[in-house]
Amino acid sequence: MKKLAGLILMVAMAGLFFSCQKPDELFEEGLPGQKISHVPANAMGPGIDQDRYVQMKDPDLMVHYRVIGRGPEVMVFIPGWTNPLTVYTKQFDYFRDKARCIYIDLPGHGLSDAPEGIEYTMGLMADAIHAVLKKEGVQKFTGVGFSWGHSPLTQFEIKHPGMIKKLILLDISIPTWPPLTEAMRGMYYEMYAAMTYEDKVAALDGLIPPATAPGDLLEWGQYFPEFPSWLLANMNHHFYAEEVCQPYPWDIPIMVVYRLSGPVKEARTKLFFPDCEIHVIGGTQHVIQWAYHETINPLMYDFVGHFPPGKKPF
Repeated sequence: MKKLAGLILMVAMAGLFFSCQKPDELFEEGLPGQKISHVPANAMGPGIDQDRYVQMKDPDLMVHYRVIGRGPEVMVFIPGWTNPLTVYTKQFDYFRDKARCIYIDLPGHGLSDAPEGIEYTMGLMADAIHAVLKKEGVQKFTGVGFSWGHSPLTQFEIKHPGMIKKLILLDISIPTWPPLTEAMRGMYYEMYAAMTYEDKVAALDGLIPPATAPGDLLEWGQYFPEFPSWLLANMNHHFYAEEVCQPYPWDIPIMVVYRLSGPVKEARTKLFFPDCEIHVIGGTQHVIQWAYHETINPLMYDFVGHFPPGKKPF
């Protein structure tokens, strides 16, 4: 019982939301490493509601992503820890006629490959983002990161400086600095790797409180208990790597939106994201872009900026 309580507390403090790989209705399994689409690639026109894949070479991984909408801005949405790209379901329609939006299943997530025997580092996540953007011909974009999603975006900026023009961060988990000791990281790794189905069911109730969760969000989150414990432990371990937790000197416009905050959290946020603007909306749900989308979506759109038809911002 003490072990279970400790697991729930640790997960809640980390602020990282769990989910599992939910089957996509547009695809069925084909040959190993392949997916077969039931919808022609051009059925909805270029840039509108298309599921796509890109093949990474090192390591050899297939990365799934979805392109929705057209518009003068490009927005790239990075989900949180273990989340498939459907964590942004409530953004699909809102931004459809406002921006070209690219939603990415990072390696180990959603419909992207998740093989054993590799390390799911933040550098790998950044490389996956770059592979998608290179295929799509994107040179500049606004990055959107939920929960741990800021970490892959930060590693992307380190590797490819100047491509991110603005950054939107949603109820993020602020890294630990100074970093965790190796002994502490090892303890957390073992704890996550040992999580049972029942442990994850209990943890899920702490992250999506059933009493206040929208019904569709509650249903969406029920897939987490099936998510492999070895995989969530591997990814969490690399999220707390020293080189990943070190603050980066961002110098672009950044907006951070929290459900709850306070002086200490705001000070730590400013340490990692200098001169950012911070919004606190209140609420009990970590997946704020879903539970409070009527507030979050206009905030994001106002921050990205409005542009006259036919006028590209870059």
